[in-house]
Amino acid sequence: MTVQEPAETKRHRWLTLLVAALAVAVAGWLAVCWAVLEHPRTEEPAMSDALLVLGPPDTQRMATAQGLMERGIAPVLVIATPDAQPDDPPAMVQYYEDKDFCTPRTDYEVICFQPNPSTTQGEAMQLRDLAAERGWDTVTAVTFKQHVPRARMILERCYHGELRMAATDYEFTPLRTLRQYVYQSGGYVKAWLTPGCEQQLPGNPKELD
Repeated sequence: MTVQEPAETKRHRWLTLLVAALAVAVAGWLAVCWAVLEHPRTEEPAMSDALLVLGPPDTQRMATAQGLMERGIAPVLVIATPDAQPDDPPAMVQYYEDKDFCTPRTDYEVICFQPNPSTTQGEAMQLRDLAAERGWDTVTAVTFKQHVPRARMILERCYHGELRMAATDYEFTPLRTLRQYVYQSGGYVKAWLTPGCEQQLPGNPKELD
């Protein structure tokens, strides 16, 4: 005579298996994020036609860029200036609105632009246009460490010259690091769904000038 497993026991066993599978999936995702986002491929700074600062141009990112410009890495500094975010503190919003970093200089040219759309893809499209207009063959781009892999992929879809990536490293708390993993993972999904230079998700077209 076959003894049937009680329904409650069966549900508990399936729930245990589900939790174990989710735990393995989360652990795998974290391992991939750690490998890809915390150890991105970057290049040693070298002479380029332009240095591009991907937005937002916060003080740390700009300090990295200005340090490279003082070393003579490029004759042109290009700065993406997207709008401030709703959760930015008032002092940061004022910093972005003042745009002191866009002030013309005598030792190198400064170009500021507002990406359209206000995303890394919009920055890549503007880089493509500037490079075509000015004949740039080599560009170095500055962004923060966890953004480097995805930024490289998106920029290379639009800009076909030599691209070097330079990273600045923020001291994120564990919670902010986890938020970056989630955000960058979502960004990868969007990038995979829009593989072209200008391709947009349905219902989210490029803004018109």
